[in-house]
Order: sequence, then structure tokens, then C-alpha cells
Amino acid sequence: MTERTDSSPAKPEAQRSAQQRVSFSQRFWKIWDRGGIFIILGVFAIVLALLTPRFLTPQNLINLVRQVSVLTLMSMALLTVVITGNIDLTVGAFAGLIGALIAGFSIALGFFPALMLVALIAIFVGLTNGFLTTRGKNLSVIVTLAMMTIIQGVTLLYTESRPITGFSEAIVALGSGYIGPIPVPVIIAVLVALLIHFMLNHTRFGRELFAIGGNPEAARLSGIPVKLRIIHAFVISAMLSATAGIVLTGRVASAQPNAGVGDELDAVGAVLIGGASLSGGKGTVLGTLAGVLILGMISNGLNLLRINPFYQYVIKGLIILFAILMDQWERD
Repeated sequence: MTERTDSSPAKPEAQRSAQQRVSFSQRFWKIWDRGGIFIILGVFAIVLALLTPRFLTPQNLINLVRQVSVLTLMSMALLTVVITGNIDLTVGAFAGLIGALIAGFSIALGFFPALMLVALIAIFVGLTNGFLTTRGKNLSVIVTLAMMTIIQGVTLLYTESRPITGFSEAIVALGSGYIGPIPVPVIIAVLVALLIHFMLNHTRFGRELFAIGGNPEAARLSGIPVKLRIIHAFVISAMLSATAGIVLTGRVASAQPNAGVGDELDAVGAVLIGGASLSGGKGTVLGTLAGVLILGMISNGLNLLRINPFYQYVIKGLIILFAILMDQWERD
């Protein structure tokens, strides 16, 4: 008897087909990682420019970047934590609390003493979030969700559910002032974005945050103080959220008891759309800024087109879902 051999070309052909699919997939993700978000941003801008000529007017563009300045600050706060593989759901509520506190403190003590007090409070909240998160694995969602509820309650108690007005003009200037043609909140947001970009890409601290998000155990074995760095990330997040709260209060010239509530979802959306991963170890300032602008253009464009603003929630939700699915598919 002679031994049968499989000389069919089907197997090599199947291997080549599989290799081609893998090669295409690798090229696609490489292109997506490098510029996918900016392609989406460009498409959004082109569509809105075609639908309404008012979109590209200098006045509207300045208004757009001014509107997203607070979200930019919250998103930079969240990005710092998400890179470590954690999440901070207090960024919106805490911004509201700080806005109320600095308004009230400035009336009683003056602007600079109030600023020092809210900075200390931000450090305390950041330390608390970070410390509780590092007591076990995957605790950041539960810890910060509970803290978000506590913070919302404290804000309502402090304000007695009423807006606070009549505070320092310095706060109003931070939220509504201009330096030349450029709004002060935009300048603050740009400076913070540059600072976070430098920290993440050009410092040992930033590299350690990425290492923790990529593989916490390997980071620990390489000598990185994982728990301490996570606490540091939460402190930075709280400080940036406090900055957002001050700018928001100055922008509306009043401290609203429900200010910032729900904004953490937009911040999460901007960070994820910008290419960060909930599993950690990934994310850029430029990508996050693109995510912020996309969300801002949705609101701005619907307003210009006089479309029911409730559609914003549907569109934003779909975009965030798309970003999460893309992240999952890339990891698979």
C-alpha cells in the first residue's frame, strides 16, 4: 500500500488568504491609531460647513472652543487616570462642588484665600480617591461612583439648592475674560493640555503611568511604586477638575447647585473617542482634544441647524459606543 499524501494547493492558498487578512487588519489598525480620530474630526467639520455656512465663521469657531474649554480640562483630568487603567467618575460633580466652594469662600475670605482652600480640598479628594482605589483590584469605578454621589450631596447641602452669586470678579474674569480676541478659558485649557502632553510624553512620571496601565505587575517588578503613582494620578485629576469648576463658575457668573453633573460622561466619551483604552496603557492629549472637539461640534452644529438638542444624547452615545467597540476589536 502506498501512503496518501495531500498535495492539494488548497492549504497554501488558505494560508496566503489568512496572511492577507492579517496584513490588512494590521495596516488598518496602524492607520486608525495614527489618524483615525482626525479623519472623523475632518469629516464632521466638512459636513457641518456644508450644512450651515455659519459654522466656519470666526465668531462661531471662537464660541466653539470657548464652549469646550471646561470639557477639555475635565478630559485631561480623566485621561491621566485612564492611562493607569482606572477611571475617575467624580470629575463633573467635583467641578461643581469646587465652583460652589470658591464662590462662597471668595465672598467670605477673598479670592486668593479661597483659591488656596479649594486647592487643599482638591488634594484631599484626590488622595482619598487614589487611596481607596488602590486597596484592591478594579475598585476605581465603585469608589469614584460613590464619591461622586457624596460630592453631589455636599454641593446641594452647601448651596442649599440655590445658586451663589456676587462673588469675586477674578473668578468671572477666569471664566468670561478675554486676552485680545482669545477667551481666557481657552488659554487655560491650551496651557493645561500642553502641560499634560509634556508630562505624559517627556517625563519619567508619565512613562510610569503608561507602564502601570500596560501591565501593573510588570511595572511593580521593575521598581515602579504602582499604588503611589495611581494616587498621584487621582490628585492631578482632582486638581484639573477643580480648575474646570472655577472656570465654569466664572463663565456662567454663578455657582449652580447642579453644575458639572453628568459632564463626566462627556469627558469619558472624549477620552475614549480620542483613542484611550479603558484597560489602560494607551491615550494621547491630541487624540483627546480631537474627541472633545467632535463632541463640541455635535452640540454646536445641532444648535446652528436648530435641531432638537435632545438628539445630542443619542449621537454622543452612539459615538462613544463606537469608540468602545473599536477599542475592543483592536485588543481582540
